[in-house]
Amino acid sequence: MLHVVSYPFWANVQRYKRFVLSSRTITLINREALDTHTGPAQETRPLSFEKELPAGDLRPKVALVTLGCKVNFSETEALADNFQRAGFALVEPHGEVTPDVYIVNTCTVTHVADRKSRQMLRRVKRANPQAVVVATGCYVYTSPGEVSGIPEVDLVVRKTDEERLVELVSERLNYELPYRPEPSRLLFAGGLAAPEAHPHTLDSYRTRAMVKIQDGCNAGCAFCIVPTARGGPQSVSIREVVEGVRQKAAAGFQEVVLTGVHLGKYRAPSPDGALEARPVRLKALLEAVLNEVDLPRLRITSLEPQDYDPTLLELWQRDRRLSRHFHLALQAGSDATLVRMRRGYNLERYARIVEQIRRELPDASITTDVIVGFPGETDQEAAETLAFARQMGYAKMHVFPYSPRAGTSAATMPNQVPEPIKKERGEKLRLLSDELSRSWRERFVGEVRPVLWESSENTADSMVWSGLTDNYIRVYASSEEPLHNRVTPTRLVRLAGQGDAEGMWGEVTE
Repeated sequence: MLHVVSYPFWANVQRYKRFVLSSRTITLINREALDTHTGPAQETRPLSFEKELPAGDLRPKVALVTLGCKVNFSETEALADNFQRAGFALVEPHGEVTPDVYIVNTCTVTHVADRKSRQMLRRVKRANPQAVVVATGCYVYTSPGEVSGIPEVDLVVRKTDEERLVELVSERLNYELPYRPEPSRLLFAGGLAAPEAHPHTLDSYRTRAMVKIQDGCNAGCAFCIVPTARGGPQSVSIREVVEGVRQKAAAGFQEVVLTGVHLGKYRAPSPDGALEARPVRLKALLEAVLNEVDLPRLRITSLEPQDYDPTLLELWQRDRRLSRHFHLALQAGSDATLVRMRRGYNLERYARIVEQIRRELPDASITTDVIVGFPGETDQEAAETLAFARQMGYAKMHVFPYSPRAGTSAATMPNQVPEPIKKERGEKLRLLSDELSRSWRERFVGEVRPVLWESSENTADSMVWSGLTDNYIRVYASSEEPLHNRVTPTRLVRLAGQGDAEGMWGEVTE
């Protein structure tokens, strides 16, 4: 998946402004500090950054910035939790409290992601030249020498050292850790290693929390640098995932998102780290979480067509807690292009998957990724992609120009497509995406769906809330009632917004 676009709140609903953010910060707070300095915390209430610190508070202050995919965000959440439990104060990167340390979790999926990562590393150093700037994440994993050459970077944490990141930062600051988090928690769901004497409340950017269940990939797509950055597939045990989700639910989150680089590669390991003789796959993991955790909403980030299990939908039919949203990566709507990409499926198989979802879960939204301008893509192949995308009737398409990555086979393929042609083809697909999105949302005018409310903002007329339905439609509604972190039935009355703020206007019926 390419660079994630977060959905900032729509400040002026009537004017339909379009927003795009290049990064997002994790909002977590040290609960022990909150209890000590400002009174008891409510475990079910999502918190924010520490805005003020007492003069005598000597804890080192750390700010975390994330670029990239949801896997990066899930890793930053786990990192933030480990920093909390290790006695650090978590603050805003550009807030009132000046950070002592900036952790920048970088992305390298395209050359644009590389550039944004470099810009962010330099930006935080300019904000506080005295701070320690730490670079980690995929850009570091693939180009450690290049990142080390950035003057503003003080500490480069490679893949082999990511489990010791908190310890490495503490050593750099000469800070004695009161508690050393178990290293593996940095990779996946945080919190399992916390001693009983240190209860803590997890918090996130919104009302959704992420639990990373899988990392790495060996699919061998011709364009992808991820295997170089993250290595081969590795998975978390079912026990750890269930416990991680349970902790998020206990902390008050209404939705947990299971993330991974390639979820279809999930294979539950045995206690000794080896794969079970009969590998437990994603379906069994989802069943275990649903059976053992009382959680309002569970979502998975994405599926790859080559790994799709047609029996998965049985779970969605039985349990409404599973979000009616499937991100099913297409990448190209031409069989010839898919062969060059080494995607491992053809359009016939992909269409059968979509047909099954539409038949068995007609209210489920299907979104996708499409790469334009892959080497050798002809006008005919581009036209085939446009036609196939229209046929699939997506709720939303994320369209990206092909970006050569050194070390991938596609980077050396002949017939590289010129940038102006990529731009033209991309614009056609984005216009189609807007058209399909409007058609998809229009289907639900008048329906009542559950909405998980995330944020609010005062407008000239009222308090306007923003949230997501179970099938991933963004909804805006006026209400003076406190809706944050609540799931309420909401009638969808009309379309609203455009671009990254597109959604529907709703009326809370509860």
